[in-house]
Amino acid sequence: MNLAAVITASVFVLISVVALIMLFVGNIPFASGIYKNFYRACCGVYVSGTLLVLVFTLLMKNLPVAFVVISNVTVLLVFVFTVGLIYFMTRSLTEAAKKAEEKKNEESEKSE
Repeated sequence: MNLAAVITASVFVLISVVALIMLFVGNIPFASGIYKNFYRACCGVYVSGTLLVLVFTLLMKNLPVAFVVISNVTVLLVFVFTVGLIYFMTRSLTEAAKKAEEKKNEESEKSE
């Protein structure tokens, strides 16, 4: 068993679990709001990806550390990209909805 690979994979699992716990109980901007469940789901997928790499590391005795690091960094980048995409898309959708509501209110005031 490659002990360095197991330790590296375990550290990434620990980081992902801490991030998931912070999304559930932490006072960070992503932990509140109407889209918090989407962030939590993304983090759940991140945790499952890191756990999968840890399982591979435990089952395959001679798995190189480079594979573990590259796999976990790739999963992390997908997680960050997805969270960023959700954040920026929801922000732009919220702004567009506010503008549409203001326009609707102005039109209803003019018609009265």
